Amino acid sequence: MYTYTVIRQNWSEPFRSMLPYVVAMIELEEGPKLMTNITDCSPEEVAIGMPVEVWFEPVEDGLAIPLFRPVRGA
Repeated sequence: MYTYTVIRQNWSEPFRSMLPYVVAMIELEEGPKLMTNITDCSPEEVAIGMPVEVWFEPVEDGLAIPLFRPVRGA
């Protein structure tokens, strides 16, 4: 993980139930950076340099968005 921020306030209805959540810039092994959310851990567990892995959240039939979570045991 390259950098991140913890969102603790968001007045937009779709995001209120997610609070707090982590928005991060992930530096892929191939070089590009990708803005995404970090899931499956508390914001207090997130750290720059933490190894993460991609997973895909289905949002509608045939469409999914990439999210990242910590690599367990790393």
